[in-house]
Amino acid sequence: MHSFVAGHNLTKLNLSFAFLSVRNLNPMPTLTSLTLESTILEDKHLNKLNKCFPNLQFLKLVDVIGLKDPKIHLLNLQTCHWVVYGYQPSLTLITPNLITLRIECKHSTAIHVEAPMLSHYHLRLNTGRHVAAIFTPKSFENLKTLWLDSFYIGSLLSEFPITKTVQNLTLDSEHEAVLVKESKLTLRKVFMVFPNVSSLCINSGAWLKLEACWNPED
Repeated sequence: MHSFVAGHNLTKLNLSFAFLSVRNLNPMPTLTSLTLESTILEDKHLNKLNKCFPNLQFLKLVDVIGLKDPKIHLLNLQTCHWVVYGYQPSLTLITPNLITLRIECKHSTAIHVEAPMLSHYHLRLNTGRHVAAIFTPKSFENLKTLWLDSFYIGSLLSEFPITKTVQNLTLDSEHEAVLVKESKLTLRKVFMVFPNVSSLCINSGAWLKLEACWNPED
């Protein structure tokens, strides 16, 4: 087990394949960039991380083990990349200055995002079952670019709130014959949720699911 490296003037920290204890961790106000990959972290709700690294602007968490209903609450965070391989009931981000967000999950997860400045959002949810109740967003008032990637892309669209600010939209999905038959993806649904899209990219997997539901009258 290791404790976080202490350093009053440290601005960037990358750690991989570690077992980290936050016991006796002192605040590191100068740290602006933190990356944790394939790491066990004894801070299940991320309370200590939020408290000790208040000025983080960049945060990347990849396969961090030991979390339960984690909440990122960082007022200065601008870029976040969060990859979750194990099951988490919920993920929460309260980040008033966040601009770029990428979330990748292997299991259905309730995702709560409060990020009124968010402009770029890449969401990948390759879950093993239908997407259900994944969003409880407060606002996406400035969201311009959105990339949605899911086995159940049609269901994902149904869960996403109507967002009039999105201009650039990419839809992606894995190639699965069974899932194509269960597709709920239609152009009508796309433009109902994102009525002001000016650039639409539909990658091959999502295109197959769109064709499966194609209705010339839609």
